[in-house]
Amino acid sequence: MKDAHVTKASLCCLLCLLTLLAGCCINIGSCTPRAKYERTVRLSAPLPPGSSFATQIHNGAITVNGAEVADCDLTATIVAQAATEEDAKAIAEKVEVRLEPAGNKLTAKIERPTLKMNQSVSVSLDVKVPNQTDLELATHNGAVGIANITGQVNGTTHNGKVTAEQVAGTAKLHTYNGSVSCREISGDAELKTHNGGVKAFYSEAAPSVCNVSIVSYNGGIEFVAPPEFSAQVNASTHNGSISTDLPVTVVGEVSKRKLTGTIGTGQGKLHVETHNGSIRIR
Repeated sequence: MKDAHVTKASLCCLLCLLTLLAGCCINIGSCTPRAKYERTVRLSAPLPPGSSFATQIHNGAITVNGAEVADCDLTATIVAQAATEEDAKAIAEKVEVRLEPAGNKLTAKIERPTLKMNQSVSVSLDVKVPNQTDLELATHNGAVGIANITGQVNGTTHNGKVTAEQVAGTAKLHTYNGSVSCREISGDAELKTHNGGVKAFYSEAAPSVCNVSIVSYNGGIEFVAPPEFSAQVNASTHNGSISTDLPVTVVGEVSKRKLTGTIGTGQGKLHVETHNGSIRIR
């Protein structure tokens, strides 16, 4: 009986020791130190109205605002993270941001150093350009914001929202995980997201005829048409409903989940499609 008692006591001590060691290992693993260092770069270059601005980054947001200027003013915010502040600073200092002109196009280029495990760096851009500028903007992880621009606008991200305000011209705005929101826009538009809602509000000064395509998979869609809107309409949803405040001459079967018809004289096109979500047209 004595030996059995000793064995049980030893076993209990061993279990307690293993539990303690396991807890220490978990705590040590979850408390890896992370230091952050931030650096700002400001650049400027001539950019006459009617030119184009382009940039492509991986981690970081892009914001572009139009103004009555003849230059491109860019502020890049570089944020590096590493085990120590010294390492984070070294990473941030190695990031290079340049403005490269080529004809009537100005490109912001970012070169990053090779990163090791548990290191990261992001570069966010805040840019001011002339009002009349074409834009080609792309990021992978970050939001895209555009305002006060007249021109051909392409804005793409994978993880992040896309916003546009007071944009006149053809706008192609795409994201995968995030919403798309447009206010006071004017002209043709192609708006697409996979996970997120879409809002497209047209300006009172927008032309009555335009071609609009709005597609989402998981999210509702709201479309506010320009005055005297004229278009052939094709709207559909799988899980949701469709409502319209505009008079539509319906073609084919009347359904809450599918709408095909004509608004006005049907000169433009309106394609609205979602899988999970409702559609409102007004």
